[in-house]
Amino acid sequence: MARSIRRHPAWGGRPMPDYDFRSLAVVIVDHESNTRRLLRGILARMGVDKILDLPDTSELSAAMIAVQPDLLFIDADASDPGGLKFVQGLRHAQAPHNPFVGVIVTTWQPTQPLLLRFNSTGADDMMVKPFSTKQVQDRLTNLIEARKSFVVTADYIGPDRRRQPREGIQIPLFEVPNTLRMKALGQFDRNRAADAIADSLDAINQQKIVRSGFQVAFLIDFALPGLMAGADRMSGDHLLRAGLALEDMMRRLKPESDVRKQAESYAAIIRKAVDQFKTTPDQPLHGPQALRVAAMGVAALTSRRADLTAVENEVRGAVNAYRTRLAQIAQAKAEQQQVSERDMAGEKPAG
Repeated sequence: MARSIRRHPAWGGRPMPDYDFRSLAVVIVDHESNTRRLLRGILARMGVDKILDLPDTSELSAAMIAVQPDLLFIDADASDPGGLKFVQGLRHAQAPHNPFVGVIVTTWQPTQPLLLRFNSTGADDMMVKPFSTKQVQDRLTNLIEARKSFVVTADYIGPDRRRQPREGIQIPLFEVPNTLRMKALGQFDRNRAADAIADSLDAINQQKIVRSGFQVAFLIDFALPGLMAGADRMSGDHLLRAGLALEDMMRRLKPESDVRKQAESYAAIIRKAVDQFKTTPDQPLHGPQALRVAAMGVAALTSRRADLTAVENEVRGAVNAYRTRLAQIAQAKAEQQQVSERDMAGEKPAG
């Protein structure tokens, strides 16, 4: 049955879906009091009763626990850089909050650097100031009716923004719990919602373990040639990133699981290599073959695949594609540099 349509003064009499926003809980974080006041007024006219606004992120973590919001508006323009970082940590379940809460980032100017940061946080949407009632309505309606499924990679958890998946790469999508939708449609049950959040957290955690295990192998396989030669900054950076991915993976593995127990021996080898690099970054790495075996072992173990050769081929295929992309980027930069030098010298291109 189609939802009924009614007219509401908050939208100037325009038709709106028959949602009930009275039970929604919303948190607003914005360093400008006028913006907070404007947004509070819009939400109140929509029927939202439970609204908390904050000038910065200093008390946000405590507020998330106290309010248990269904929607978070967070300012990306404040001098405090904690807003987008908080969202990223939220999606990675680094605090005892609902990691699937709807998140709308607000900004006066959606610059390219900001859009790149926004895309990496896992926020649902962006809204440009000054916003109108219709903008807020449209964002809430979109989160209720057409929220994107979540995708999990080694570095990202959040809405799937891909226009189309890359060929040959199959990454599962997760339809995560949406308490905003549940409440707006009058379907919210606290216990069922808590169970759904827990189930989704477990499924995403398992996928994150798989992606982190692959990332460890990928980064180490890429870094090894440079690490064996010594004094390769790019290789060292990739090894350090592998160490971070490893620790995230180990944090997510249950202490009592068989995978965790088997992963410990591989983790010890990788940690030893990371520590050696930190101590003597200019020296060739000791035991590169053991490090390679440990890295591939982690990828095979976390993906629960017995065919180690297939895992190695997949990792090396990804590394080769990455090297090709890096070479293409370097070539494009070199060509651009040549064009700039010719322009500065007042020369015309040949031909």
